[in-house]
Amino acid sequence: MDIQKLQALAVIQEAGSFSRAAETLGYSQAGLTYMMNSLENEIGLRLLDRSYSGVRLSETGKTLMPKIHRLLQVYDALNGEINACKCAQQATLRLAALDTVSTRWVPRAVAALKAEYPQITVSVISGSPMQVDNWLRDGSVELGVTDKRFTGTDMDWIRLCDDPFLAVLPPDSDVPDPVPVTWFAGRAVIIPDYGTNTDTTRVFTRAGVEPVYTDDRMNNRSVLAAVAAGADGLIIEVHNDPAHALCDGPQSLKPEQFDALAKKLLRLKEFVKTIEE
Repeated sequence: MDIQKLQALAVIQEAGSFSRAAETLGYSQAGLTYMMNSLENEIGLRLLDRSYSGVRLSETGKTLMPKIHRLLQVYDALNGEINACKCAQQATLRLAALDTVSTRWVPRAVAALKAEYPQITVSVISGSPMQVDNWLRDGSVELGVTDKRFTGTDMDWIRLCDDPFLAVLPPDSDVPDPVPVTWFAGRAVIIPDYGTNTDTTRVFTRAGVEPVYTDDRMNNRSVLAAVAAGADGLIIEVHNDPAHALCDGPQSLKPEQFDALAKKLLRLKEFVKTIEE
């Protein structure tokens, strides 16, 4: 049974004439009459009484019409759900992430999502923890990858990972391994991006330790230069998988990279000693 014929029957019932119903539906009157004749022939029942004064439901039509209306309501609801599903598959996911996360971790995650749901478009914006929090609250984004310390506890959270911290020390250092945080009290330390890198400073604050922060914009090459200049110690972030680090991925080293850098530092320190002697 063609659902369009039942929809047309409902319009005819409301309009009270073929001409008005045809105008509403955008059909010709002859075409609409043919459609109703076809419907009646299909079900083997007369649904409409026709006269010069108009058209009205037959007694059979009156009996069936409540059920036809319910069927049309279910059909409309089903179409609505189908369209919603299509829109969901073609929707845009708006994601906000910390600057460091958006450059290393997010691209791989987005690629995996697109592989499974190719219809979805992902829009990524990056910013500070405070910005991500604001975007989540004003509805600019649906999902944020950020530091929980800067976002309200009223939001839903999924913990992704924790990052370890490693300290780079001179080769002649007698500090035990692992290095106690208290050892850094009063000592000169170098932290990449000091002032924006709050993770490392938080560790010291929590332990009540006040080191002497030096240069605040040092990369790993600068770290080597610092060792050559006789720095007491260095702090470098290390992660087993920087691409999946919750934050500071781009400035984190893999363990094997840290090991290679540490060896360079040792050789550099020994070389510096020969020069000083």
